[in-house]
Amino acid sequence: MLQLRSFSSRPWVVAAVGLLLAAAITIPFFFVAGRGVRLAVALPIWLAAAIAAGLAAKRLRRTERERLTERLRIREELDGAERKYGTVVGALPLVTWLYDAGDRSSTLYLSPQSETMLGYAPEQWDAEPDLFSKLLHPEDRERVLAEIERATKSATPIQTEYRLLARDGSVVWIREEGTTVRGPDGEPLYGQSFLIDVGERKRADEEHDRLLAAERTAVSSTMERQHRLDLLREAAEVTASSLDYKSTIQRMAELVVRDFADWCVVDLTDDGAPLKRLVVARAEPPKDGTGTAPDQNPEEGVRAVVESGQPQIVPALGESINGRKTARFLGGIKARSVICVPIRARERPLGAITVARTGPGRTYGADELAVVEDLAGRLALAVDRARLYLEVEERADEARVLAHVADGVLLLDRGGIVRLWNPAAEGITAISAADVIGRSAAETIPGWQDAADSVPVSEAPDPGHAEVVIPIETEKGERWIAISGVQFFGGTVYAFRDLTDVRQLEALKADFIATASHELRTPLAAVYGAAQTLLRHDFALDEGGRDRFVSLIAEESERLGRIVNEILLANQLDAGRLDLDAEPFDAVELVERVVEAARAYAPAGVSITRVAPEGLPRVDADRDKVRQVLVNLVENAIKYSPDGGGVEVGVESRDSTVLFYVRDKGLGIPPEEQSRVFEKFYRADPQMRRGVGGTGLGLYICNELVTRMGGRIWVKSSSGEGSTFLFELPAVGAIATPRPAERVPRSENVIS
Repeated sequence: MLQLRSFSSRPWVVAAVGLLLAAAITIPFFFVAGRGVRLAVALPIWLAAAIAAGLAAKRLRRTERERLTERLRIREELDGAERKYGTVVGALPLVTWLYDAGDRSSTLYLSPQSETMLGYAPEQWDAEPDLFSKLLHPEDRERVLAEIERATKSATPIQTEYRLLARDGSVVWIREEGTTVRGPDGEPLYGQSFLIDVGERKRADEEHDRLLAAERTAVSSTMERQHRLDLLREAAEVTASSLDYKSTIQRMAELVVRDFADWCVVDLTDDGAPLKRLVVARAEPPKDGTGTAPDQNPEEGVRAVVESGQPQIVPALGESINGRKTARFLGGIKARSVICVPIRARERPLGAITVARTGPGRTYGADELAVVEDLAGRLALAVDRARLYLEVEERADEARVLAHVADGVLLLDRGGIVRLWNPAAEGITAISAADVIGRSAAETIPGWQDAADSVPVSEAPDPGHAEVVIPIETEKGERWIAISGVQFFGGTVYAFRDLTDVRQLEALKADFIATASHELRTPLAAVYGAAQTLLRHDFALDEGGRDRFVSLIAEESERLGRIVNEILLANQLDAGRLDLDAEPFDAVELVERVVEAARAYAPAGVSITRVAPEGLPRVDADRDKVRQVLVNLVENAIKYSPDGGGVEVGVESRDSTVLFYVRDKGLGIPPEEQSRVFEKFYRADPQMRRGVGGTGLGLYICNELVTRMGGRIWVKSSSGEGSTFLFELPAVGAIATPRPAERVPRSENVIS
């Protein structure tokens, strides 16, 4: 009997069967009598059978096409699923391996990551069925194959880690997770394993184990070092707690034998006296009461260490204790290991500290030697500090006296080394005691090498002995000191006083007297000469001549009055007796009046112009004092323009202030002199090489007046290109801040 699938796939068979059935039905009719009857009966049957067969064949062909279409769709979906599976598997950070159930030599599928992980492409796994077993590390092969066999027999998943040998010879740690995939009926279909590279994790585990071991070692070492640090810390506290070095040494020895040593012995010497055993300390005595003690006198080995200044460790570093004698350091003690370190301070031997171990355990090494050397240094510090303290106490009174005297005191030993430099010496020279004490005076005190021979040195500190005034260079500039010395058996002591201010005052007085005399002499001589000419009877003058001499007398008298007024005003400013009357005024009108007055007496070669825009705010200051400042600045501009040129006087508004300026094209001011132009008695041409005179008070007065009115004055200048003096004052409505002139730093008066 044919199946339905056979019919659906062979429509011609269906048609043939239909015809056969029709024939089988009609054949009996041939035995019916009568041809007409037979044809009448058979023809409809044949026609019906043909129609039925055709309809059946058409339906079967349509069904076949639908089935073919469905097969193609399913195939495409299957291909798409396989591509997605391959994409997903290819993106996983592992190797996917499919093989026949229970037979790893027949690979069904292997993801391409195998080539990246092991260097073998999937095709090579297909070509070599035993490649997996060959790649297993020799040390893991037997174990892994046995685990795979057990998992296969028991039908259980496998999870294991092993090593595979890559193509380049490297070892790759693999974690495998495998299982057998079964069908709906429970029958095994294929085996599936995931191979994951766990090399990084393995290396991390190994590093972790290594670090744990290192940590345990470090903890042990740290604990031991911590014990040593605790010992050093407690030793530091002991040495700092008392100036009694004997009790300090006893307490430190007790600290040493607590954890570090079984015995601690300290020997000291005092200023060349024989070495003496000062302290002997030991750890807890043995329970049986036995034990010995070191000798009462220092041993030969200890004395050798003190004399040589070199530490000794027995046994020596890198050697064993076998057969080595240590009794020469601690006689009467059977020590396994000994360290003896000299105690020295300021290159002088003070003694030695000796520590010893008698019980079982490791011998002393470099770390223990460093600890004992540190302890020796602390002992040296304690002993030396205690002895120095006694010396300091003896000299405390003398030091207190020297610290409060006004004169500088310098003590040099016979080698020219500074041993004393009191605070007064620091203040005079600006050289700190830390920079000179203990060093050569010729190297640390500028100019001492050249000046030392000229300083008088007496044999006794007699009153009224000679002294000399010499200059020295300091950070504050040149200083003049009066100095003398007294020599004694230990060196020379010098006493000196600072005369710089006295010399400056004397020089200032001399300069002022010379300047004032010159400035006063010139108008006085002109007045005197004109008066004498007018009084002569043998020389007849016409009316014009008499008027010229009278005008000369008036002008020079006015000049003389200005000089005297400048001196008086400067004195009032210094004494603080100058009163200022602040009253708003028109700055433009003031500038015009000053310019008009200046044009009347300006030389022929000097032209004076003004720059004064309209609409400026009124100035809130003393009008007369502002006029005096402008007049002084204009006179200065004319005076320092001996070759003629233009002088510009201007005013302008700036925010809450009004700015005045006087600009000339005269001599100018050198950059190094600009910071001094507002000093009292300063003159840019003190020798009057260009014929420029003056008392040096004009700019000083300008600076004082402007500052006291709450303003600021400064200069812009280049040598040979003229100068511009500017000052600003508060406008009406602004808040003026008067301040003393000394509060204005000189650098504020200079604009480069």
